[in-house]
Amino acid sequence: MAGNQLLSGNPLLKLSMPMVIGIVISWYCGLGAVELLPLSAVSLFILLFGLSKKSPRWLFGVGALIFMFAAGAFVEYKQRLTMEPQWPDGTRIYEAQLLEVPQHKGASTKVLSDVVDVDSSTVTGARTRGEVYIYLPRSVEADALEVGDVLRFKSEVRSPENAGNPAEFDVEGYYYVKGITGSTYLWGDSWSLLRKGEKTLVMRALSARERIVNLYREFGFEGDRLSLLSALTVGEKRDFSRELKEEYAVAGASHILALSGLHLGIFYLILTVLLPFKGRSRRVVVPREMIIVAVLWAFVYIAGFSASVVRSAILFTLMSLGRCLRQDASSVSSLAFAAIVMLLFSPHSLFDVSFQLSFSAVFAILMLAPHLQRLFKVAERGVVYRYVVNLLIMSFAAQLGTMPFVWYHFGVLPLNSLLTNIFVVPLAFVLIALALMLLATHFFLPFRVLFTCLLQYVVDMLNTGVSFIASLPGVSLALPPIGVLGGCCVMLLLVLLSYFLINRKWLFALFVVCCSVLLGGVAIAVCDGKEASPGLIVYNNNKNPLLHIVASGGENWLLSTVPQMDAEYEYVSTPYIKREGLCEPLWINGDYECDEFVHKRGVLEYGGLKIKLLADDLWRKNIFTEPVDIVLLCRGFLGPIKELQEVYPAGCVLLDASLYKRSRERILRESVVTGVEVVDISRSGGVAIVPHSDSFEIVPLREK
Repeated sequence: MAGNQLLSGNPLLKLSMPMVIGIVISWYCGLGAVELLPLSAVSLFILLFGLSKKSPRWLFGVGALIFMFAAGAFVEYKQRLTMEPQWPDGTRIYEAQLLEVPQHKGASTKVLSDVVDVDSSTVTGARTRGEVYIYLPRSVEADALEVGDVLRFKSEVRSPENAGNPAEFDVEGYYYVKGITGSTYLWGDSWSLLRKGEKTLVMRALSARERIVNLYREFGFEGDRLSLLSALTVGEKRDFSRELKEEYAVAGASHILALSGLHLGIFYLILTVLLPFKGRSRRVVVPREMIIVAVLWAFVYIAGFSASVVRSAILFTLMSLGRCLRQDASSVSSLAFAAIVMLLFSPHSLFDVSFQLSFSAVFAILMLAPHLQRLFKVAERGVVYRYVVNLLIMSFAAQLGTMPFVWYHFGVLPLNSLLTNIFVVPLAFVLIALALMLLATHFFLPFRVLFTCLLQYVVDMLNTGVSFIASLPGVSLALPPIGVLGGCCVMLLLVLLSYFLINRKWLFALFVVCCSVLLGGVAIAVCDGKEASPGLIVYNNNKNPLLHIVASGGENWLLSTVPQMDAEYEYVSTPYIKREGLCEPLWINGDYECDEFVHKRGVLEYGGLKIKLLADDLWRKNIFTEPVDIVLLCRGFLGPIKELQEVYPAGCVLLDASLYKRSRERILRESVVTGVEVVDISRSGGVAIVPHSDSFEIVPLREK
């Protein structure tokens, strides 16, 4: 299908493109009412003038495109306004209704809530309502909370902020896209259950999903079995272990865990086989399609109305409507319609990675699959050949369509996803079918035992197979960072390649492939040729002190005041280690000496600098003065800063993020009086200490 045929045959796709462009430009340029109101007025004028008989035919189309551009920019502007106010500083009284099922992990409970400021005193220009993540310590009361409950608490709500560590996950951007305005931690006596609130439709859906998960528990599913079964059937992934997630990601099977069009497609196939209505007459087609659509939307309800499932349900609903009307509903137009509807209600979803991956995968399948099926003559071969080749075609098209986004967001390319899908997709089909049979017949004990045993066998086979594929060498290729411009260039190359393949212009397609491979090889070679810059990093880690020493050859060490088994550090240091391709670091919390540095009795000698780590008050017993360049005050430090300077006179005092809040506030007040230079890592973010010949420099690592 040529580009002009694609646009002319799918007018909704033509309208969705300027809307997407309007959202992107408004996002990056910050368009406001001053720019959007005149643009909207101009578009409406052109539309009205284009309706007259004397105007040229193309004028109405131009007006429609401008109007959709203005609509996209306007809805993004409106959602941006809802995210701009910040929560007021200090402790205040709030009420919160729980929007989802509380997640109990370790010693804490996490739940997304709708928070309202009910304090009698108001702050001008501050936020009074928004979605907030609430963290509570585990207790009998916290474990008894349910979705829809209303709490009253007294605490400080903090706006989302990145820690400022290198290569860290962008928490601010993630919260902004999701519409989450902050987070707060509630101590045991700072909150109380106010009442059982009235549940919305989505809350009731989440409660229904939780009842199904509890049924699985009653049937004997637990651990990884329960996690996989819940993820594939109702979209509940909160109990998934980090190790199992990584195995599915490495094996290229992460799409199985996220409910999407694949899962609704499986439900659709099961329903078309099980329903007794056969034939093509309208008396048969209409009730059959109505039942299928009703069941699909019931599944959307149980899945909690997640965006990917809603998008897929809209597609299948439009396809069913076309069958009822005996018209072929264009799949591309249906996809564009789903995108327009979702972006009108939530324009920031455009920047959500799940939205990007799902729409790009489906669009690539719709564009490439029919041509590849004709190329390989799928319709003329046997059942086994059709199944295998169709699965390979779908996987190839989806991987090609999502490649720019996977490269940009994750920096990896799964090389074995085609092999994985041949194994995973049929097992997922069997698993979902068995789960439906189990839920439908669990009242009858023999059937429940039979389907439970079969399900456990299939789940174990799926997890074991994915673990085996993930353990194979060379299952993924690490790619260098490309940024937004690089991602757009990759997308352009893929569009050109797809166009030449569809139109069977093999030489041009081969030329694009060679150019892509050459550019990719050069980028990877340049990236591999770069070594991590040697240096000393102090991470912003509120759990425990964490210093990272990197040598020029890639050898690196993690230094702390606590043993490795007592530390929580992986989520802080691992992103930087992976990005720079460093080897496994050596953990140090005692005396250690090597060519790069020396650590003895809490003093780190690095690059001609002396850095003293203090995590207790034993330093007060030191009767000798020991000058150092930097003092790092960690969790457990006690004492006034004036007395500290007498024992350890230093050019700078670093306040580690692990230092208790009250100690930090006291030291900051004392530093104003004493005139000591103090750097608070909890505010500045992670820092790099750069030694010079006769001085040193503390460089913030917060990435813009």
